[in-house]
Amino acid sequence: MSSNAYVRSKRVENLHLTRERDRRRGRDLATLLLAALPAACALLGWAALHVETVRVGYVRGARTRKHAELFEENRRLRAELARASSPERVQSVAIRKGLAPPRPGQIQYVEQRERGLR
Repeated sequence: MSSNAYVRSKRVENLHLTRERDRRRGRDLATLLLAALPAACALLGWAALHVETVRVGYVRGARTRKHAELFEENRRLRAELARASSPERVQSVAIRKGLAPPRPGQIQYVEQRERGLR
């Protein structure tokens, strides 16, 4: 005798059967969702604030670096302006270009008119 003589296959068709809804389980699930909703909203709010804080930190750092660059460029340009407008340099450039100090009588003073008195 074979060992599977007691095993018989029988097709079972349960297509028309449906499981009855467990109302208590649905209520429990709804209660859990309603209880977890404020915590989830708080967590999402905290995450959004954290992301915004990090973003503002990056913007602030970029602006601080830009301010330092502009401050250094301003310092450099002021030093260059002071060097370019020094009396010794202006005089040496004027001599190189063939300019001479004005002779007496070459300077004429013009009086300023008052506006609106015509």
